[in-house]
Amino acid sequence: MRCRSALTRIDALRTGELPAEERGVVHEHLKTCSTCDESLSDVAELARAVKSLAVAPPRSCRSAVTNECADRTDTVVVGSRVIRVAFSDRGLRMIHLGSTADEFRSLHAQRFARDLVEGELPAKLRRQVESAISGEGVDKPSVDLDDVTEFERSVLEILTRIPKGEVRSYAWVARQAGRPNAVRAVGNICARNVVPFVVPCHRVVPTSGGIGSYAFGSPEKRELLKKEGVAIDELDALAKKRIRFVGSKNTSIFCFPTCRDARRIREENKVAFHNAGDAEKKGFRPCLRCQPAAA
Repeated sequence: MRCRSALTRIDALRTGELPAEERGVVHEHLKTCSTCDESLSDVAELARAVKSLAVAPPRSCRSAVTNECADRTDTVVVGSRVIRVAFSDRGLRMIHLGSTADEFRSLHAQRFARDLVEGELPAKLRRQVESAISGEGVDKPSVDLDDVTEFERSVLEILTRIPKGEVRSYAWVARQAGRPNAVRAVGNICARNVVPFVVPCHRVVPTSGGIGSYAFGSPEKRELLKKEGVAIDELDALAKKRIRFVGSKNTSIFCFPTCRDARRIREENKVAFHNAGDAEKKGFRPCLRCQPAAA
């Protein structure tokens, strides 16, 4: 065997990949050719040097790359209910009730075009999800809204300011967001809310009255509002009478029926109104707390 033929087979000989019938011939050549024998040592040393370059990146680097390419996922169990959660370093990204792990990954990929990796939900975020599902509410939700439009972010932030135990109309939210004619857009944003419960889109109801629809069904919405202290039966009764606001004869102030101040009005002092214009014509001024005129 010539040197050139031997050299082309040296690496395969080193790794054990050289066919048995060629192995003996190469070994015999190396016994008689010191140059090729040294080449075998050189190749082995080069392989060790290259392997040493394949070090694991620093943990901080791995974390940064993972955060840019993927969100993390975990589950929260409240009673018998399993809530699937996606989150980033900036906060909660998606919450879903009643989905399987595969369904949740699919929903997340459709919305964010990002992978999901298993991770432990931070205690602060876990408490927020548990509090929201149980009806305790969340005062300052930690949510990641980096992928939404400016108007959508404005609407979602307004939802977080609706107090627990109270409801507001879609028209009220649109007015608060500075776009009073965008009632339908507000409804769509609420329907697309991927961090429900924590960002309480369930506290928004139709301007015409009643409870309205919900991504997880109207019964779920009614039950959640009841847990938060909303008098659902009273709202249903007022909706049938087309009553949207109530006022106090003592203060000449009118409110949303669920407003904390409205609930203090004694029955004999309570005045019902079909709309804000009707209340203002009768000399009532809007409550500064719930701002019913924005509806």
